[in-house]
Order: sequence, then C-alpha cells, then structure tokens
Amino acid sequence: MAPSLCLRFLFLCSVILVHQLPLTARAGDPDILTDFILPHGADPSQINGTFFTYTGLLSGLAAADPGKFAVSKAGAAEFPAVLGQSVSYAALAYGPGAVNPPHIHPRASELLLVTQGTLLVGLVDAARNGTVYAQALQAGDMFVFPKGMVHWQYNAGGSGEARAFSAFGGASPGTISLPFMLFETGIDDDVLEKSFRTDRDTVEELKRDLQQASPSPSSAAVSIRGAAPLSLAAATLLCFGAAFFFAL
Repeated sequence: MAPSLCLRFLFLCSVILVHQLPLTARAGDPDILTDFILPHGADPSQINGTFFTYTGLLSGLAAADPGKFAVSKAGAAEFPAVLGQSVSYAALAYGPGAVNPPHIHPRASELLLVTQGTLLVGLVDAARNGTVYAQALQAGDMFVFPKGMVHWQYNAGGSGEARAFSAFGGASPGTISLPFMLFETGIDDDVLEKSFRTDRDTVEELKRDLQQASPSPSSAAVSIRGAAPLSLAAATLLCFGAAFFFAL
C-alpha cells in the first residue's frame, strides 16, 4: 500500500475510533440552529426581556444555614434561557470550616471567583498519576477547574464566611459528588471494603456521616452539613483513591 494511502487509512481509523468513544467522554452542550431555544409551545411574539432574566441566584442562598456549604444554581433547569448557550452560573456560600466535597462536573469546565473570605481549592489530575493542584484564594482571585476533573473547595478560615461565584461552560454541567456516589447509592459494602482496603466499620461510619447531609437537585439552594473532622478527612482520602480508580 502506498504511503499516502496508508496515512489516509490510519486517519479514517482514528476518526472511527473517536466516534466510538463513550458519549460521556465527549459530553457538552449541543450546537443549536437558532439564536436561542424557546420553551415548548411558546409564541415567539410573546417573548420579552423577562425570558432572558433570572432573579433567584442570590435569594436562593437567603434561607441557607450560614454554618454550612450552600449553592444556588442558575442552569437550564432554573433558567431555561441558557439552554443551548453553553453557559450557566452558581452562587456559593461556605460557613467556617465548611467544604464543598470532592466532585466532578462531567459536562462543563468551571471558573470560580472568590468574592468574600478565603478558600482553599484544589483538583486531582488523574492523567498525571494523581497530581494534586491546590491553591489558597483570596477575594478577587479566580481558579479554573477543567471539565471532568475531581475538585473541591474548603473554607479553612477560623470564623468568617466565604462566598464565591462559579461560571460554567455548559447549561447543564452536572455534578457527581464522589462521597455520595460511592457511599449513598447502594454499592455493596464488600465492594467498598475491598476497593479502598478498609474495614466494614469505617464504611458504615462514612455512610452514617453522609446521611446527615441532604443534597437536592431542586432549584433551591443546596445546603450540606459538615461531617466530623476525622470522618471528613477519611472521606476525602477515599475520594482521591476513587479518582485514581476511575482513571484506569
């Protein structure tokens, strides 16, 4: 086979392989053929500025417990005008010692801006042998979390509340919380024990601590209770281990 034909054949094979990858690996907002997407059955002549306006972002945090982590979202579910626009937003509040546990956004990158207090943030680069990139952020600092990478935020301040805003490169970025995904979805205890090389008592303790929290996919602010310090540290370490397993 001539060299040029070989190159063409290899190129064709690579294109086919890329298109056979799992859809989640290439997930993101679809391209749309109109400037924006109207609600089903809506009359275009009746659309006005109200459709492009969302006023519930900060009010969503008003009822949150100031001692916990809370998030108010403005994604496609809460703000339909962003559907197809590859953008969404969130307001986040962190009580003293509160943590946004290690999690993943499978369909969008995140750009975090700290507006109050101090946050310790970080991410795990599983493609580089689990390298951890961490940084202490002050008000006015920004940090980017690439799509699909395990990351977290932690208010290590002694007494003050921390606040931040996050912009996402997708209308429905999705959130997969590793502690809840691993310990609150019915995975058999034996599987967890062997996967993390721990004992049943530790697994059960982690489950009990996580049951104190009650995240919800609703448009209202999600508030998460902090776990006991030792259990939280154990959960974080186990989540790092999970990140390495997922990368295999």
